[in-house]
Amino acid sequence: MDPRDFVRAEVRRNEDLGAQCHLLELQVPASFPTASVRAGQFVMLRGPWDTHPMLPRAFSLLEATPGRLRLLNKVVGRGTRRVAALSEGESVTVLGPLGTPFPAPRPGVPQILVGGGSGIPPLYLQARQARQADPQAAVEIIYGGRTAADLVLLSRVESLGVPVQACTDDGSRGLKGQVTAALEPRLAALPEAEVLACGPLPMLRAIQTQCRTSGHRCLLSLETEMACGVGICRGCMVRRADGEGYLCTCLDGPVVSGEEVEL
Repeated sequence: MDPRDFVRAEVRRNEDLGAQCHLLELQVPASFPTASVRAGQFVMLRGPWDTHPMLPRAFSLLEATPGRLRLLNKVVGRGTRRVAALSEGESVTVLGPLGTPFPAPRPGVPQILVGGGSGIPPLYLQARQARQADPQAAVEIIYGGRTAADLVLLSRVESLGVPVQACTDDGSRGLKGQVTAALEPRLAALPEAEVLACGPLPMLRAIQTQCRTSGHRCLLSLETEMACGVGICRGCMVRRADGEGYLCTCLDGPVVSGEEVEL
């Protein structure tokens, strides 16, 4: 199946997790290449509505198993509100898997996975796939949110069996402070580690600066708004750090090196 072809999928579950987040489970045709999905890739999803909204919405993949996709939907506008209202048995259309994924862990190089709020899905999938490939893979997760209520996938993340540091702005769960506060001592302890991150732009910008200062390699999954997902509209452009034009997030990303972009 060509990932540029929309396929019909059926809603099997749409669970309200609180904090305006929903866990959406879709049944996809056998032709959908779930086995080839890699952490950091995304799908474009459109529900059974007419022209309001007209465009599909991009979602990072949380899980992909034979015949099933699982996504985390956080309500932030009209499109995600319509997705949150989908009922079991309704049909949607899905395009994907799309985009550049995170790299698999390299031997001897620990990975510190940093997820902020609804940016946790690709980090969860990265840790899961890394541990499936190698039960001894050196991966750990920092999961941050404004409050404990925003850590909607914490129990799922903790079930992976990898070290997890929760942190909240108000101290209601885990370390009090932002993810950069939790990341700093880990960078000092693991000078050879690489950082993989997904979350709000201010968070990514702070991690990018932190890693440039410490000399750590960082890979960022950008949450730039996408209209098409296949590089046609050119609406998700991000400036290159060298000043030589732009990267197209949906084609060149969403995972990019922190050295490549100016956020």
